[in-house]
Amino acid sequence: MNHLLYLLAVTTPSPSPSPVSPFGPTIIHFNFLLSTLIWTPVLMAAVLALLPNPRGRYDRTFFQIAFWTNASLLFLCLVAYNQANLFSSAAQYEENLPWLPALGIQYHLGVDGITIPLLLLGSLIGVVSVLASSAIRERVREYFVLLLLVVGSVNGVLCARDLFVLVLFWAGGILPIALLVAGWGGPGRRAAAGRFLAYGAVGTFALLAVALVLYAATGGISFDFDFLAHGLLNNRLQVVIAILVVVAAATRLPLVPLHGWARDLYAEATPGVAMLVAGIGARLGGYLLIRILVVGQHNGASLIAPFLAALAAATVLYAAFAILRSRDLRRFGAYAALVPGGVAALGISGMTSLALLGATFQLVAGGLAAALVVGATATIAERAQTRDVEVMGGLAPRMPKLSWLFVLAGFAVLGVPGFASFIAEAMTLFGSFHNQPGAVFVLSLGLGLLAVAFAFFYQRVLFGSPRPDSPGASDASLGEMWYLGLLVAMLFWWGVLPGGPKLGGSVTLFDQGIVNVINNSSADIMSGYSPGAS
Repeated sequence: MNHLLYLLAVTTPSPSPSPVSPFGPTIIHFNFLLSTLIWTPVLMAAVLALLPNPRGRYDRTFFQIAFWTNASLLFLCLVAYNQANLFSSAAQYEENLPWLPALGIQYHLGVDGITIPLLLLGSLIGVVSVLASSAIRERVREYFVLLLLVVGSVNGVLCARDLFVLVLFWAGGILPIALLVAGWGGPGRRAAAGRFLAYGAVGTFALLAVALVLYAATGGISFDFDFLAHGLLNNRLQVVIAILVVVAAATRLPLVPLHGWARDLYAEATPGVAMLVAGIGARLGGYLLIRILVVGQHNGASLIAPFLAALAAATVLYAAFAILRSRDLRRFGAYAALVPGGVAALGISGMTSLALLGATFQLVAGGLAAALVVGATATIAERAQTRDVEVMGGLAPRMPKLSWLFVLAGFAVLGVPGFASFIAEAMTLFGSFHNQPGAVFVLSLGLGLLAVAFAFFYQRVLFGSPRPDSPGASDASLGEMWYLGLLVAMLFWWGVLPGGPKLGGSVTLFDQGIVNVINNSSADIMSGYSPGAS
């Protein structure tokens, strides 16, 4: 069955091992690549904070610095992605330096096939977020300082191989996001920021508890992932750890019932901030489930999996019903952005290599889809001068380009064939059915209901009759088309060529394929489970 699904997903078996990447022989190799990804945005944030800016004279320069910083990170991540070793699940680009040896804390960084695609996603979303923030006119320096700090913290979470270091980066990104929402958001920005801080605190305390429990239970020797993963813990303790990890992840992914911050933040934040959080910030919750729960707590993960699957299905169902009664365009985007996280959580609970491959791919494809739907709804609300669906109608003739992007965003969330999310969802659903058939059925029902909800919403907003009292509307600018179109292009690219373009059917060209990058690591992770789980 697995081989059949790979063929359906248009993947092609990788060629025999070779040290040559799609870019040819290794074109970039230095010992501190991951530190560069983490600390470059932090350093540039410090530079921006120290530069003088009399009467906003250098606002445009600050925007350019933020853009080129993120563009350089995207280039490095692209090269790392295309030079990833497809035939090893071991950590790559490792850095391991003693930090607090008396406490067993090390500055240990490393990435594998699970992490590298997420780093690429994060760098792409970082570029898009800066482009979407070009209209910021107030306190521009402060805005981009905070945005760069968020980018650095996201990369830190993804690269950390020491649990204590991961907790620091996890917590470090919460306050800058809250300040971005509170300082530049809409009318409800302060409440949205406060709610995000509250949920973030709950998640951080849960994750810190996980770190301390694991540290104590394994003898207080080290926080290193490799050491903690081999600790022999009894089932009861593993279940406690699993519950805490699910709580921490559910506050960020987010999953029902710990989703309360998402509705307000996505609706009130600036388009750039909303896309940054939806595109990569929220995906960290899924990454946490894989890295801490599935990799390190085999019995706990297996025992908690049905509960996680139920949360995943409930999240998709909730989003569908919420959209059916939504009267706010930006909240429509917020509810729709919950769906990819629910699908990814189902794949993580599936406990098979195919399900985990699909879940990881869904984190990437879902990040693109969530950023697109949040960005499209925010842009339409700005261009239509209202968020109220009741006074909208007939927008398609007045803003055809944005209308197309809005429809494509919905297709990406639903997983329509041709989009990367279709392949990710197919892998997730088929891979999870063996262990979680009930959740797969309910979640599939939720996706069907979601399609109906989308159809009704599109009819009201895009194709209904315009009301006489509706404000004027204008179509997307060239810049908006560029950054929203970039997300659509990546969704199509990985939807059509998830295994990468091939020359003569075997030689990989400039993209060695996202499923090929993920596959070895996901299979290795699941090899630690029972034969039926792989």
